[in-house]
Amino acid sequence: MDLLPDDLLADVLCRLPPRSLAALRRVCQAWRAIVDDRSLLAAAALLPCTLRGIFVQIGVPTLSGFFARPSPAGRRPAIPGALDLDYLDTHDECLLTIIDHCNGLLLLHHHVVNPATRQWTRLPPYPPPESPASGIMLDGYHALVFDPAVSPHYEVFLMPQILKPAATALLPAAAVSGQWPPSPLLLHVFSSRTEGTWRWEERSFVREGNATMGTIDDVCSSLGWEPWDSYSVYLRGALYMHCQNNCVIKLAITNHKYRIIKLPGDFVGNMNTVDPYLGKSQEGVYYALVIGLRRLQIWYLKEYLSSSSSSSSSNSYGGLEAMDDEYEWELKHDADLGPVLAAGYTLNDGGQQWIWHNIDTRRKNNKESLANEEEFEWYGGDDDSDENASTGEDRQYKGYISQVFGFHPFKPIVFLCDTDTRVVAYHYNRSKVQDLGVIIQVPGDDRLSRSFPYTPCWIQDLPGIHN
Repeated sequence: MDLLPDDLLADVLCRLPPRSLAALRRVCQAWRAIVDDRSLLAAAALLPCTLRGIFVQIGVPTLSGFFARPSPAGRRPAIPGALDLDYLDTHDECLLTIIDHCNGLLLLHHHVVNPATRQWTRLPPYPPPESPASGIMLDGYHALVFDPAVSPHYEVFLMPQILKPAATALLPAAAVSGQWPPSPLLLHVFSSRTEGTWRWEERSFVREGNATMGTIDDVCSSLGWEPWDSYSVYLRGALYMHCQNNCVIKLAITNHKYRIIKLPGDFVGNMNTVDPYLGKSQEGVYYALVIGLRRLQIWYLKEYLSSSSSSSSSNSYGGLEAMDDEYEWELKHDADLGPVLAAGYTLNDGGQQWIWHNIDTRRKNNKESLANEEEFEWYGGDDDSDENASTGEDRQYKGYISQVFGFHPFKPIVFLCDTDTRVVAYHYNRSKVQDLGVIIQVPGDDRLSRSFPYTPCWIQDLPGIHN
């Protein structure tokens, strides 16, 4: 093939699937130059574009698992690093908790991992935490930022957390009455761009708009959830972090500004609920809230760009930064799922049922494999099908929604756990459910703590990533 003209070789390579083409970039410098100079790996191909399963954390200490469709017998797993983490330089299960996922990369306590390629990097030591007397924990919330279609670099953000009232009891009254977050807001960020020094750096973000979470006393006294119950979304150059007091902090990464966005619904006043879920679906930010253990609300964040945004410049992650955005949560779906679930759904006992795979952290063989080249599809029939419609003799639904597992990244589907037992895909545009399979139960601790719908990224030569 070395004898072929570059144009002819490029015509041959462009006929390969994106994953194979990405692997061939590593054959030699000449092939890499042909692929890159001719943009054979277009942005759409670089972006993870298939859903392969859901990473799940259960209990404390955590049990990691991967919930996905099984592959046909005798076929190799499509995600070689999803069923075990034995390739990392540690096997301490406390350090292998999955904290975040972004476009194919996983964030653990001290690692960034690409399960598709079994490659990883160890993060530098965390900055020293603030003194407990300050009432602020430096690294309360963690978030991962990565967009391989625009840049091979990835970043980890640490968002401070206001501690419980007992920790702030000795603070001066002036400090407790101060607004949170402050402006400017100082964050610690690790970027793979610092490959030479491999260190955390400080970044300052200035608040836009007048909204705050309230005073420090308001925030630390509010009902809510711990950092490990919250989620983040990275989209078009902005990071949305679900933080305290029922708020989202939107970080504009390029222009170093942030904005407070109040979440919709009544989570604080609804004590009989499951943890809400902030996620990404169909190129937008979505929020799922379960009320009364069976009523599901799905909200979509609408962002109106003012005329001043036309002067914004492209950021390093490929989006446009708007200077004066306005935000509105649009209620996309609001329904009591009791009748839908009571009407029943087909149990997929065949090849389309998903199964639980324990993630092996101790170099043991995991005999279960995952679907090869298959992504989640909807098997519920046509739009006009009445497969899940009630019949007038509705059975009484005695269960409850115990967990929101996340959104399908490309379809109007949300994944739910039905009564701590089965995982279902709920197509909220059609009000239909599809059974996926049974989730594992842990004796004495069946709390499903975190879950991340996973889209693999097959790019192997990310900065600082190694085998």
